[in-house]
Amino acid sequence: MTHEDKQAPEGDAPSRRKLLRAGLVLGPAVIAPMGFAGTSSAADPATGPSAGRAKDKPAVPPVEPSLTIHAIDTYHGATEAGLPFDLSVFRNGRYQLIEKFETLAGGRTKDPLLGREELRTGRYEIKLHLAEYFSRTATGLPKPGFLDEVPIRFLVTDATQHYHTAILFTPWNYSYYRGS
Repeated sequence: MTHEDKQAPEGDAPSRRKLLRAGLVLGPAVIAPMGFAGTSSAADPATGPSAGRAKDKPAVPPVEPSLTIHAIDTYHGATEAGLPFDLSVFRNGRYQLIEKFETLAGGRTKDPLLGREELRTGRYEIKLHLAEYFSRTATGLPKPGFLDEVPIRFLVTDATQHYHTAILFTPWNYSYYRGS
C-alpha cells in the first residue's frame, strides 16, 4: 500500500493549512504553495511564476509610493460621502495633525493622503470621526453612540512603498489592515 492509498483515520485528517501548503486542486482552480496561481511549480525557476523574466526586473510594475485609505461602512453596506477623518504623524512625543479629510462616496479620497514627496518613515494615525458620520447618515442609533473617534495607528517603515489602509467599520466595531 503506498502513501497515496492510505486513508487517514476518522478525526485524523490533515489540517487545512497542511493541505494548502502542499497545494491542492479544487475543481478547475489550483491553490498552490506561496500563493502562486497555476499548475507550475513555484520553486522551479524554469517553470515557476518568474520564468522568462529577467532577474533585475520586478514581477509587477512598481506602485507609486503613497498612503491611501478605503473606509467601508459595513453597517449600511456602502460608505456615504463625508466620513471625516484626520491624518497625524507622531513627533516630539505626540501625534501632530497633518491634515483633515473627508471621504467621497465609496469611502476613498480623490487623491492619496500622502504622495511620493510627503510620505516618510514614522508612526501615523488616521482618526475616524464615526459618531459625526453616523449622526449624518440618519441611522437612528441611540445617543450617545458606542464609538466616537477611532484611532488607527500604524508604522511606515519603507517610504518607497505604497501603504493602503483598508478599514471596515460599524457603529459598534472596526477592523483594519494593510491592503494593496
